[in-house]
Amino acid sequence: MKDRGSTGCLAIRQRYIVLAIGTLCIASIASNMTVINFTQICMAPKINNTGLHLQSPLNETSHSSSAFDNDQKAYIQWAAAIGTLAAAWPFHWFYQQYGARTVFFIAGAVSTVATAVMPLAHHTHFNFLVLARFFQGVSFGADFAAIGLIVVNWASLKQHGLFISLLSSFSQISVMFTMPVSGELCESRWGWESVYYVHAALSGFLFVLWFYFYRNNPTKHPKMTEIELEKIHRGKGDIEEHEAAPIAKIMTNSVMLAVWLSAFGELMMSQFIVMYGSVFLKEVLGFAVNHTGYFVAVPRALHLGFKVISGIASDRIHFWSEKTKMRIFNTIALMVSGVFFCVLGYLPKEQAHLSVIALLVIECSTGFICGGFYKCATLVARQHSHFVLSQIQFIKCLSMFIEPLLVYLICANNTLEEWRIVFLTHGVLLIVGNVIFCYFATDEPADFTHHKQNGEEMTDVPPERRRLTENEA
Repeated sequence: MKDRGSTGCLAIRQRYIVLAIGTLCIASIASNMTVINFTQICMAPKINNTGLHLQSPLNETSHSSSAFDNDQKAYIQWAAAIGTLAAAWPFHWFYQQYGARTVFFIAGAVSTVATAVMPLAHHTHFNFLVLARFFQGVSFGADFAAIGLIVVNWASLKQHGLFISLLSSFSQISVMFTMPVSGELCESRWGWESVYYVHAALSGFLFVLWFYFYRNNPTKHPKMTEIELEKIHRGKGDIEEHEAAPIAKIMTNSVMLAVWLSAFGELMMSQFIVMYGSVFLKEVLGFAVNHTGYFVAVPRALHLGFKVISGIASDRIHFWSEKTKMRIFNTIALMVSGVFFCVLGYLPKEQAHLSVIALLVIECSTGFICGGFYKCATLVARQHSHFVLSQIQFIKCLSMFIEPLLVYLICANNTLEEWRIVFLTHGVLLIVGNVIFCYFATDEPADFTHHKQNGEEMTDVPPERRRLTENEA
């Protein structure tokens, strides 16, 4: 560790480098998961005007609509979801035993290899493609727990909002990178296979960088200074390495249950927009295909901007207490989006532009979520944040199964009346989740975070230091 005399603009900024590398690595795994959604059309056999399949991209050809039928598309999505579900709890154990440096690196390596072999798997047999997707899902199961560990180990209490806002923006960052890159490479002379090779190469580079720079404990980082270490640890108390998570206490904690309920509502809403936003705009409201893409993509980009701004605001606002800020930010994210979801179900087709505005408000308001239940989870669970956030990953996987089933059961005829039931279901879930969260929300560390020694609770951290103050750095 360097002494206080260290100089340079990054001498006391190593945590920001960790934040940047961690964000890019998490987004890289998400990009590897997403890339097949943008290359399905490119992977389809090329057909000339006579209906004959052609291999050369130089011929006059056109693509069929997709390389896969509906059943195959379902298998591809389910394989990734099952992989994530299967890996969520094992990754918690591995993180607990070995820390994020090695475990997250291995997860990145799995994602990199699985992405690199996707073209070969596709050309060989569909089952091999499904297997590669399964391992992409396995690696994705490491993302949320990694967010928790980076926040608890490297973020100061005053910067939880900033860290959470950037680390949890992997979905938006991955889409903003993967969409244009896939489009350009698919139309290039290198073909759709190059999309996977570029993503795999970038992923491999980022995770080598991660392994080189990241340390499970900031005190062991070769470039860490006493000044920065004091900022990171101020007000946190002692954190034991490889401390076992008290799973039973966490799973029955009322604050954690409120956090997970809010997360379920928010993730169901997010999955709806990603899966069915364009379907609703095109098939129910009658928008042109080229317009629906923009109407879904632009709000996602705005969501990212609002998320970063709200994360910084959550850290910098000092005239409200942490509990008040979390309630306000969570209400903006869930209550506002819930109300507009309910309104969306009653807007007539003749005023379709109002539906687009409602979707835009929903996406922008949910950007405030990082200052709500996400921040509450890390402040209350502290050193066990990785376990709490890994369960949010588990909930996200469940939403990937539940959302299609909900739409399938209700929207049999694709009428506005049927979609209204879906909208009201999401709206009520968001509103109820927010009300329950606001009742239980707190910034106090939970009882399960306090260390015990000889049967007594340690008293080296005064109660007043467990709360954030506006003077903490």
